[in-house]
Amino acid sequence: MKRLSFWIKFFGLILFSILIYKIGWESTLQSIQKVPFVHILISVLILWIAFYLKSSRWRIISRSYDIPLGRYQAFKIFFIGLFLANITPGKLGDFGRLLYIKDKVPNQKIGLASLLMDRVFDLICLLLFSLFAFLYYQVVFEILKFPTNYNTIFIWILGLVLLLFSFFLFRKKIINIIKPWFIAFNSHDLGVCKSIKAFTITCMSMILMYGVLNYLAWVMRLEISHIGLFLGAFIIGILTLLPITILGIGVRETSLVLIFQLYNLPSEDAIALSLIVFFVQLISFIPGAIWFYLSPIRLEDLKSMR
Repeated sequence: MKRLSFWIKFFGLILFSILIYKIGWESTLQSIQKVPFVHILISVLILWIAFYLKSSRWRIISRSYDIPLGRYQAFKIFFIGLFLANITPGKLGDFGRLLYIKDKVPNQKIGLASLLMDRVFDLICLLLFSLFAFLYYQVVFEILKFPTNYNTIFIWILGLVLLLFSFFLFRKKIINIIKPWFIAFNSHDLGVCKSIKAFTITCMSMILMYGVLNYLAWVMRLEISHIGLFLGAFIIGILTLLPITILGIGVRETSLVLIFQLYNLPSEDAIALSLIVFFVQLISFIPGAIWFYLSPIRLEDLKSMR
């Protein structure tokens, strides 16, 4: 099973290779040269601001679980976790944050619950913007057609019924497994005000992170709807979470090509923009890599925290 999962991740690389083969490196490199290096640095700075905001949100969440974190400590450890998440399979590096604050965490369940809550805010925000994106593209381009028959709907309903039936059969075992984690997850004292603050910070950081795509498209002087591109970036964000790619390679480029085709824009510009964003992301992880090098942890210890 692990071997199958390993090879599935190469699907994105295969997609990327096909795109480059069809379009060619020469055209792509010409498009990449449209962006001066100074704008790369500005984009990195934008991402760092977004990461700082996300570290502030993590600090709010952690303190609600009685995990005391200072601003600099949260910022530093968040960057390390970000770096580790992008060099380990399955974003396992995120758990590394707990190894740096293990003396402050009441117990492992509380620590994992705080990380899960951190991810919940990201997921809610990502899904919300993706919903707006879906509605936008449906209204403007009618990308989905209503089915002429109801076979698909029947299959979905049947699948949902089977899922509910399975839960009913194994409900006691499922509840026994989930209950201690549910109690740990709900042991916070976020409240309404802190939750609104955390969600607002999440939205601001997401706008900056995904807005980098728009900024670089503006620098490249691409004649594209910036609303469509901005919202489309969130759909790409959802797709890159699928376990069929390494660091989003292939899936991100293919998705951007499809968006560019809707606006009748050349595919080489889409791939160039995607590669520039990928390069910007790699540079943005450098502080985390430096801090990790100065205070490393054993990657083997991460496996015991899952």
